[in-house]
Amino acid sequence: MDAPGSLRRGLNKAPARPVTQFPAVIPLNVGGHDYTTSLSTLRKYESSMLAAMFSGRYHVIQDEQKRYFIDRDGDLFQYILKFLRDSEVPPPHAAVQVYKEALYYGLHPLIEILKSSPPVRAEYELRESLRNALPKYKEFKEKLVDLAYELAITSHCSEISVHQYREFLVEGLQAQTLSIRRDLTRDESTILIGPLNDYGKESQLEESMLHCVLYDLREEGFNVDFRMRESVCEYWTQKNKNNDIPMYHEFYDTVCCAFTFNWWPTKGVKKK
Repeated sequence: MDAPGSLRRGLNKAPARPVTQFPAVIPLNVGGHDYTTSLSTLRKYESSMLAAMFSGRYHVIQDEQKRYFIDRDGDLFQYILKFLRDSEVPPPHAAVQVYKEALYYGLHPLIEILKSSPPVRAEYELRESLRNALPKYKEFKEKLVDLAYELAITSHCSEISVHQYREFLVEGLQAQTLSIRRDLTRDESTILIGPLNDYGKESQLEESMLHCVLYDLREEGFNVDFRMRESVCEYWTQKNKNNDIPMYHEFYDTVCCAFTFNWWPTKGVKKK
């Protein structure tokens, strides 16, 4: 039986012309880095953003040299291109950054490979879970940096003690606390964080969270060191708002450490 007239007319229609006709060889400008590759390489994975971008359905902007411009990290694009060409996986030191690029480009085969790599799992499963476990993580890191800058005015390095306590001994006083106290006998400041009774009883977990802070600070470019100190049990008193009835807050200080920020380079400096 013949197809209906409307359907037959649709079958006889020529396919819509693409918006852009691309050459077989594509010159690229990715964040200021020049690359040249084949059109088939960019279209290798049909569901990716690159395949859609160079499908002909969209207009792609060009620079003055007529290279197609992509506003992404040009240095990291080399790993994207190597994967498209030869299924080559990036080296461990670049895995986390390339993973972010793969997410942007929608390269699901590369995403699946990198998700199980040790660097990416460490960043997105281990460290991210630790950031979420530490009360007021972002605020704590910001206060740590602010104190370090404040102390840097009078010293070439800044040392800040961190006391991470587990739980109050007084029932009902369970509010998360992040406070700063001054030690007037030494050139340092102290930050109290906790209680951590909701996040497990193992001190290894608490120490791991502090190491996560150290990792993030170094990734941000700070020259910072970290050392553990002996844990102690402390006693702290505070009066109520009317300043007449003392309220006693007693807690166990389970983890004590010090962050040292170094502000001046030491290599190549001659001692007098």
